Amino acid sequence: MARTSGTTILSSTTAQAPPSGSFPVAPTPRRLSRPKWLDPRIVVGLLLLIAAVVVGAKVIGSSRQTTPIWAAAHDLAAGTVLTDTDLVRAEVNLGDAITGYLSGDTTANGRVLSRQVTAGELLPSAALAAPAEGGRLLSIGIEASDMPPGVTHGSVIDLYLMPVTTTGAAAGRGTAELVATEVTVQSVTAPSSGGLSGASSSKYQVVLLMDARAADGLVRKLPTGSPLILLIPQR
Repeated sequence: MARTSGTTILSSTTAQAPPSGSFPVAPTPRRLSRPKWLDPRIVVGLLLLIAAVVVGAKVIGSSRQTTPIWAAAHDLAAGTVLTDTDLVRAEVNLGDAITGYLSGDTTANGRVLSRQVTAGELLPSAALAAPAEGGRLLSIGIEASDMPPGVTHGSVIDLYLMPVTTTGAAAGRGTAELVATEVTVQSVTAPSSGGLSGASSSKYQVVLLMDARAADGLVRKLPTGSPLILLIPQR
């Protein structure tokens, strides 16, 4: 409303529509593209996952894989000629170190130990040797009273000879003489009784492995006395 020259003039204003095109243009919606399975990043990720699964399976499988190895069934001294009763198979997993031990698929019969092996110890290949050339197996009859208990295959002994005097006031045993030291016993046979022949023996038959010269000297001395064994405890 406006007043001019005493006359009141009413005026009104009407809202005018904004000119065409003054509204903001709505953004055009973007369509989501379908995932591309041949995307290099997806392919690389899948390959890494597969590789991890394969490697893990191989590690678990190898940790469960065992190999048969020979182990000592009882204490064995150096110089023992091995037999079936001396060894047992043990299933072990030693990795690359397995090459240092005798495989359970390989026979050890007739091999000689170059060092002591304790009960339960895996048998190292380095502890084996071929039978010494010129060795002799010598069987000696020992009275039960002249052999301590525990003497068996693989034992180490000292062998003494007790001279026997059968005449005069000094009849009996003389002074013992050491005739062999630290000899390895290869077998022990208990006294026999009866049998088809009816023969019997009160002596243990102890078999020793000795070099030719030592065996020859012992054979020459045995008739002069009675053998006596001292058992050397294994350390």
